Amino acid sequence: MYRASVLIPTHSHRAATLPFAVASVQAQHIEDIEILIVGDGVDDSVRSTVERLQAADSRIRFFDFEKGPRNGEIHRDGVLRQARGRIVCYQADDDLWLPGHLEDMETALENADFVGAMHVNVDLEGRARGYFFDLERPEFREPWLIWQDNHYGSWASNGFGLAFAAHRLDSYLRLPEGWSTTPTGLPTDQFMWIKFARQPWCRIRSLQWPISLHFPAPDRRNWTPEQRTEELRRWMKVIESPDYAVRIWRDLMPDLGDRLLSQSLKERGPRLEAAEERVRQLEAQLDGEREAAVTRIRELENQVDGEREAAVTRIRELENQVEAVAEAASAQVTELQTRADAEKVALVARIRELENQVDAITEAASAQVTELQTRADAEKVALVARIGELENQIKEERNAVLSSTSWRITAPLRRVIDRLRRFKSG
Repeated sequence: MYRASVLIPTHSHRAATLPFAVASVQAQHIEDIEILIVGDGVDDSVRSTVERLQAADSRIRFFDFEKGPRNGEIHRDGVLRQARGRIVCYQADDDLWLPGHLEDMETALENADFVGAMHVNVDLEGRARGYFFDLERPEFREPWLIWQDNHYGSWASNGFGLAFAAHRLDSYLRLPEGWSTTPTGLPTDQFMWIKFARQPWCRIRSLQWPISLHFPAPDRRNWTPEQRTEELRRWMKVIESPDYAVRIWRDLMPDLGDRLLSQSLKERGPRLEAAEERVRQLEAQLDGEREAAVTRIRELENQVDGEREAAVTRIRELENQVEAVAEAASAQVTELQTRADAEKVALVARIRELENQVDAITEAASAQVTELQTRADAEKVALVARIGELENQIKEERNAVLSSTSWRITAPLRRVIDRLRRFKSG
């Protein structure tokens, strides 16, 4: 397996630019690669150019297809399924790789499935212009995935071209769909890149430095093949020089700074005018609200003064009512106290009267008890004497009866004796 497969789609009328694109790949000085040139309905001049390139480099394989739909994306899928590189890098047939391109992509793909780099255009004045786009940031990725402009301005882009992307071959083969015909109205490269970004397993990296130069063909539509060739030759000399990076960065940084500043000033002017107008509106609104507040405060002060006077009057009325109630209550308390004192005196007299009556009743009851006790004692003595007489009489009769042998006569006498004994003991 090769370290990398480099896929270069090409079309008719690119015989002049294709050798420079291939040369920038060969200038990476990494031998363990394969270069896959995919022809999409090319003309004979392109075929002849590819044959010369193959004769000089055995790593080049040419796939000559008839013209396919759109840019022949379906041909790329078939070629990649025959590729033998661990990673896949892309090159356009009229773009240039910068030194270190392949190594940067290979390093990034050690821990990623798909990599995108800063898109750099070369304008018609020969200046390199960079555009910021970071797939690792949701601020860029989320609108990109739904085909929306991120609206960050001229310093940013909405994606990156063919020569600025790379991916692992095994990651490509995991996709539900690889290169396919792009729907009308959508950019072919972005349509493919989004297929990677929408996979939950896909690890994405962004390289925020130049690794390729893109020469937009629409801007050069009226150029001759010689003009295209001369432009690429000049830039190949720049790339081959030891200070190529300085040359490119000297173009990129001032231009990027100018675009950022222009956008800031452009946005700042309307925002500043809008802010000033808003301040004026707020000041006018504040003046109106202040006047309304002052009027309202005066109304409230008048209302408070009126309510204060009414409250003072009411307080005085309540104080007078309280005083009248207090005087009436005091008179009523005095009257009740007098009545209570009189009732107390009457109650004390009645208590004393009742006490005297109780004493008299107690004395009379005591005398009556004494009298009853005396009478009871006399009756008891008389009864005891009578009982003694009866006992003597009974004894006499008993003795007489005991001498009789008749049980019928003695029985009643015994009962009488028993009764007398119980009477005496009771």
